[in-house]
Amino acid sequence: MISKSHFRCLLNRHRSFTFLKATTTRTGSHPWTVHPYCITGQRNMATLSEVISTLKKMAPLSLAESWDNVGLLVEPDVQTSVSRVFLTNDLTEDVLEEAVSVDANLIVSYHPPVFAPFKRITSDAWKSRIVSRCLGRGIAVYSPHTSWDAVENGLTDWLISCFDGTVSTIQPLKINPEFSHVVTLSATLSDNTLLGGKEIRTIVESSDFQADKHFKIVGYNDSQLQLLCNSSSLVTLNKISKFSKHNLFFCANKNEPLPSCSTGSGRCCQFRNGLTINAAIEKIKSHLGVDNLMIALARGSTFESTIDSAAAVAGSGASVLRGVHAGLYLTGEMSHHDVLDAVHNNVTVVLANHSNTERSYLNVFAGRLLAEMPQLNVHVSKVDRDPLVFV
Repeated sequence: MISKSHFRCLLNRHRSFTFLKATTTRTGSHPWTVHPYCITGQRNMATLSEVISTLKKMAPLSLAESWDNVGLLVEPDVQTSVSRVFLTNDLTEDVLEEAVSVDANLIVSYHPPVFAPFKRITSDAWKSRIVSRCLGRGIAVYSPHTSWDAVENGLTDWLISCFDGTVSTIQPLKINPEFSHVVTLSATLSDNTLLGGKEIRTIVESSDFQADKHFKIVGYNDSQLQLLCNSSSLVTLNKISKFSKHNLFFCANKNEPLPSCSTGSGRCCQFRNGLTINAAIEKIKSHLGVDNLMIALARGSTFESTIDSAAAVAGSGASVLRGVHAGLYLTGEMSHHDVLDAVHNNVTVVLANHSNTERSYLNVFAGRLLAEMPQLNVHVSKVDRDPLVFV
């Protein structure tokens, strides 16, 4: 818990406070700590919409997988201002008891507690009991899930940051372009003389097309003009070509999405210096705060064998990691057959249990949320834990 008493102590020393944002580099070690600093201001509550807007800014929901259920999942009819935000990996009934005990107004649950549609909200099932109690107590519930995984400097970057090296994205997200089409325009006079691109630009900018603001001129030469536009603009261009005194021709091509280099699923790290498998395991344990891991050594390897790279996916990572060239796979869980495939392809597999690869990031995010909204009181669950333990 990051409590008010802690901030009063800082206020007595400095009379003001803030948190310096954690910054990272994708070509080196990741300083994931959050440092206290100073700024003037008083603590005030925020509205739910203000907090949700900040959460979306920190990890846009557009980055989430299409199958996921992210965003504001429970919104009480009567909502007070938000002063206490409660962070958890899984919203179980024990975790909800803890959130109620600290008078949380908003629960941010990494895993969405509402995924499959409910046919009824009754006390018969534990998930519907949670929703019912949240509604009754005026507690909102928000889930970021795979938007946290995909965003730059998010959960997956944190997961791979236990290693020092150059980080790349395994499955980059394709970013939709602002404009849907690339259009090349050419024109001739009645004597078939070609118009220059500058003259075509004048025609476009003086026509009805100018009223349609969904376009952007990107360049022209002696005979053509090229612009970006949306589909509605193509209709306008067609009208201009038919009724212009010039013979105006245009060729339109779909403006395809381009992969992002910094957002998407999974991360791979090429180490600056080689590590023994045993040294890599100790780094992972320390980073995740766990005492035990499941290890499947690559065929022919020992714990003293040296590796030069690792790939990481939070939670269940087999589908993203499959076929990735790395010395080690780090994830929460994989099927028996996926593990066999990896070790026979000279990859050592490290499994930490599903949520153990995610939970410690909550403390990092708590500091970042406070940096964005210092008026909030942010708690991180103490009872949230992976349901599986090593015995």
